Amino acid sequence: MPLSAAQWLVRPHPGPIARELSEKFKISEILAAIIAQRVSPLSDENVAAFLKPSLNSLVSPWLMDDMDRAAGRLALAVQKRQKAVVYGDYDTDGVTACALMIRACRAVGYHLDCRLPSRFEEGYGISPDFVKKTIDEKVDLVVTVDCGTSEHENIRILAENGVDVIVTDHHEPGDQELPPAAYAVLNPKRRDSSYPFRELTGVGVAFKLAWALYERLAGSPKVGKRRRETLLSLLPLAAIGTIADVAPLIGENRSAVAWGLKTMHTASPGISALLDLCRLGAGELTSRSIAFSLSPRLNAAGRMGAADLSLELLVEDDPERARRLAERLDRQNQERQALCQTILDEAARTAEATHDLDRDAAILVAKEGWHEGVIGIVAGRLTEMYNKPAAVVSFPETQDKGRGSARAVHGLNLYQAMANSRRYLLTFGGHELAAGFTVRREDLAGFRESFLRECGEQIEKKRISPTLMIDTELKLSDINHSLTSELELLRPLGHGNPEPKFLARGVRAVGSPQLMGAQKQHFHFNVAQGGIAYRAVAFNNLELLEVLESAGRQTIDIAFSPALNSYYSPPRLELRIEDLRFCRQ
Repeated sequence: MPLSAAQWLVRPHPGPIARELSEKFKISEILAAIIAQRVSPLSDENVAAFLKPSLNSLVSPWLMDDMDRAAGRLALAVQKRQKAVVYGDYDTDGVTACALMIRACRAVGYHLDCRLPSRFEEGYGISPDFVKKTIDEKVDLVVTVDCGTSEHENIRILAENGVDVIVTDHHEPGDQELPPAAYAVLNPKRRDSSYPFRELTGVGVAFKLAWALYERLAGSPKVGKRRRETLLSLLPLAAIGTIADVAPLIGENRSAVAWGLKTMHTASPGISALLDLCRLGAGELTSRSIAFSLSPRLNAAGRMGAADLSLELLVEDDPERARRLAERLDRQNQERQALCQTILDEAARTAEATHDLDRDAAILVAKEGWHEGVIGIVAGRLTEMYNKPAAVVSFPETQDKGRGSARAVHGLNLYQAMANSRRYLLTFGGHELAAGFTVRREDLAGFRESFLRECGEQIEKKRISPTLMIDTELKLSDINHSLTSELELLRPLGHGNPEPKFLARGVRAVGSPQLMGAQKQHFHFNVAQGGIAYRAVAFNNLELLEVLESAGRQTIDIAFSPALNSYYSPPRLELRIEDLRFCRQ
């Protein structure tokens, strides 16, 4: 039995299909097999679009339900200079969507006000305070971005007071009807949607509205060179929001992100300032670097206070002021990181003191005074640390109602666990992998018991266990610089199109493994098979070192990704180890 806790699942090899794709597109059978597993539906047209993502893959915005009404109404506001407000969300998807709409309207000489709610005072969605202020200020039009699909009552009040509301959103409407009082609802996930790609994010839907607005103003699909360049300049915003919202990088998302990454360094001064601060050169821009460098900083403002600072940066046109705003945002992110670590340490100690971590199917921890802006991150970290669903609750010192955030392991439906525990909750919402909720102190014990039970029943029923998905099996002799170069065609990588992982069976560990890193948290060793040897590196996983040392002289199976280490000149090919285990005889 392998010592690794993860179950390895090797995807079935597509066989003749891979050989056919290999010959047709002049690629290796290894790459062809990966593409055959990832492109759906599998067709020559879709494979070609996957291998060379281009703007031609972006479908017409007019295919989206209600787009004619939405673009027409926004165009009227532009032409008559009516008072309009875009209302967003405080996360990166919502903030980039707001910035995109502001920039799109600014480019046609129209000023669009913006309002971002407070995570702490108003929460997600349209707030009653915004409704009142909008009516008092005699606003003509509200455009929501990344929210609005479930805001029936607030939209009704706005409409009854003469305010038209265009909803642009991407969240599941569930069993609810669309808000009947809305002037238009743009959402590729609406149940009656005929739009061919349902995985757009909030910023993706906002981009479609901007595109349609330009065509409506031009009276033609030919919007003119200047406006076409403006639309292209908005794609870096779409890329950042799409990556940050962990949308699958397939279809239109793949094309938008590929173009956005390619042109990001020539985008707005705000984005350029943020890239400079993160020391991200053009060759270092990937979906991963965006997810781990730009997105946390843009999210920091909304988590620590108000998201307005992030929006201000993204719409700024003066390079010097953009630089100062980026530095302020970076300082907020440093504060967020320190706060996260403090609360994570406390939460982990609490979990270990209050749970039987060998038996309990999930974790729920609570404390007064934990910062509500970071409890979602802490819940995610606990899930990674213990490989269990985790919920973190913060109670204000003087209030009975606490806010919670939960994260799930793959395969478990967190929303269902919450729904089955709803009798203990004041409110809840979310999806399979993430949820938010509010709970009274007096109901916390009951919710904890119900939440752990519901998660346990799902895990037992579905036999959920850690799973490592492997694309295909290789021999070490199959790995070379040509393969690693060819695998670059899979970029941009991310959710729905992950880093390819391979399996090599029966390799030998050569020599003694060596610790590396400032805290000696990584290690490297050499592997050999059939006269071929490579350096292998394992990051942040010293448990694998124990497995390797336990193997002794036995051969091992390794799950890995090949990569070029650019520290060396020329770059050296090495294997990034995902997992390893004793060889199965």
